[in-house]
Amino acid sequence: MQPATTTTVEIPLSQPERLALTDAAKINQGGNARASWRVSGDTLQQNLRHCTPLKKELMVWAFQWCIDKQIFLDDFAAQIGYDRKTVDKIITGTYRDPRTQSLYDLPDKLVEGIEAFRRIQLAEAKLGKIEFVITPSSKRIWTACELARESHTPVFLYSASHLGKTWGLEYFAIHNNHGASPLVTVPSSEGLGGFIRAIAAKVGVAIKGNTADLIHRVKGAITPDMVLILDEFHQLIYTYRRESFFACCEVLRSIYDHCGCGMVISTTNIFRTEIEKERKAHLEQLFRRGVHRCQLGDIVLKADASLIFKKNGLDWPAKTLQFDFPGLKAPEKPYEILRMLAKDHGLKAMTERIRYGRKFAVHAKEPLNWKHWTQAHLTIESNAAEPANDWT
Repeated sequence: MQPATTTTVEIPLSQPERLALTDAAKINQGGNARASWRVSGDTLQQNLRHCTPLKKELMVWAFQWCIDKQIFLDDFAAQIGYDRKTVDKIITGTYRDPRTQSLYDLPDKLVEGIEAFRRIQLAEAKLGKIEFVITPSSKRIWTACELARESHTPVFLYSASHLGKTWGLEYFAIHNNHGASPLVTVPSSEGLGGFIRAIAAKVGVAIKGNTADLIHRVKGAITPDMVLILDEFHQLIYTYRRESFFACCEVLRSIYDHCGCGMVISTTNIFRTEIEKERKAHLEQLFRRGVHRCQLGDIVLKADASLIFKKNGLDWPAKTLQFDFPGLKAPEKPYEILRMLAKDHGLKAMTERIRYGRKFAVHAKEPLNWKHWTQAHLTIESNAAEPANDWT
């Protein structure tokens, strides 16, 4: 007598059921999008080494972007319209021809999906922000980045605080070379461990493990075609141990020597003055490896500010333009306010008054004008003023 055979019938899942399973998988991963991407940045570089360079760069960008923005692998696959299992095979280096066992290159359909995903993500990243404007200073920042890429050397970028360095570097990192320009904001008071974890997170290396292991894996994730951008480098001064600054500089030098990548080290003029007087020996090895310096100055340039204001609907004000406001003895001149902000406060103070001024423009049901901007300035200054003593 033949044993009875059992037939398995697969019942298609409904959309809610599939979503429920996806949510369950996310819960199993601890709600951590990073855990859904089952590789580290250094491993991904190895797993994609057989791919066409441009396709590889695009996949590396997607990997780094999704980790940074906490996008689960399932959600990424759904957004690019590709099977999740196939994407997982690609990043883990198991997407191969079953007959020859040779690894496949990234499919064109997948590449098209990532390119569309990238356009959408970059557009959404701009929402709610003052629109980026190309200025003479931003062009100099990009020149510094390109010099680092072409020469494969460290390039030092200096200026006073709040002149737009970070703004220009963010734009360059997002729009250039498919993620091969990771931008690291150097943390304060965290020592060598915090410094290397910040770099690891931006190049897609899981930040578990000891510092020595992280350094090794970061070196495996950075390739010679990359430009490693280190913003707020002066934060390293504020470590809890003086020796930590030297240790961070030495590790950065060893990363550069091993990877041969370009670097942009962005910092303030105050930091430059300090290291030239007291700590030059700590950075001597890095200085000797790079010959390019880019100095943006100590004040917001009028050429930069005028372009930003024009993009936001405000032509540069005449020196004689002035407005009277109730309670003020003298009229306010936008040009003089701009001059003061450029010298003492920086670009952010100028653009924040654009954002705030739009509220007054909306309330007045008018296009933004210089009176709204000046009113915003007076409001900000008034909020910062100490109240009068009413106990007299």
